[in-house]
Amino acid sequence: MKQQLNLFFHALMFYSRIPAGKIDYSEENLTKAFRYFPVVGILVGAIGGGVFLLFRLIFPDAVGIAAALAAMTLATGAIHEDGFSDFFDGFGGGQTKERILAIMKDSTVGAYGVTAIVLLFLIKFSILSAISPASMFPALIAAHASSRVMPVVLINTSQYARKENSKAMHTRHRTDGVTFSLALVFGALPLLLIPWQTAVILIPAYALIWFLLKRYTERKIGGFTGDVLGAMQQFSELAFYLVFVGIQSVTL
Repeated sequence: MKQQLNLFFHALMFYSRIPAGKIDYSEENLTKAFRYFPVVGILVGAIGGGVFLLFRLIFPDAVGIAAALAAMTLATGAIHEDGFSDFFDGFGGGQTKERILAIMKDSTVGAYGVTAIVLLFLIKFSILSAISPASMFPALIAAHASSRVMPVVLINTSQYARKENSKAMHTRHRTDGVTFSLALVFGALPLLLIPWQTAVILIPAYALIWFLLKRYTERKIGGFTGDVLGAMQQFSELAFYLVFVGIQSVTL
């Protein structure tokens, strides 16, 4: 149990800004901590859902949605949004593998990245505005948990593209079977909170995103980077919201 808590705190510390205390850090533990990546998503989604419910007691729903997005971004330190922005900077501005990797590693944000991140939040706000208030809390939990499975899937089906050291070096090794299986379970369980039709459509939607992103990044740079993993999570989260709203519109 102590070891599992240590792994959970690894995930909490690396993939959020939620205080985790002291951990027995190692790169091996950080790789194993992927099993709790979706659990971090559950916490982030719960924070967003809680903020939304709190704000809508006084303010219009639109204010609650904006506050929820801000709270979830603060809770993660925008780690995945940063990867999403760097992904578009790199693949939008680079023509060769070396140039793409160099741009993504650059700490400055370019026009592609700024445009992508602005559109990302506008799209999220627009889609979330279409979700019924009663469904917002479970939707955010399920979205953030299930979307965090997809980077783990990519790690286990592709290869790390960089040769030099980076902060995402723990992703260069595939996870063990237990870690992969637990990540799938923790990511799938919150889907029980949403309509079954959404979960059924979500699986092929996630599979399509995985296939397209894997194929594209392997062709351009020979695999994935930490920024690609962040983009994978964000693409998957957007897909969840689109599927959820689509099913909600059809069934109402």
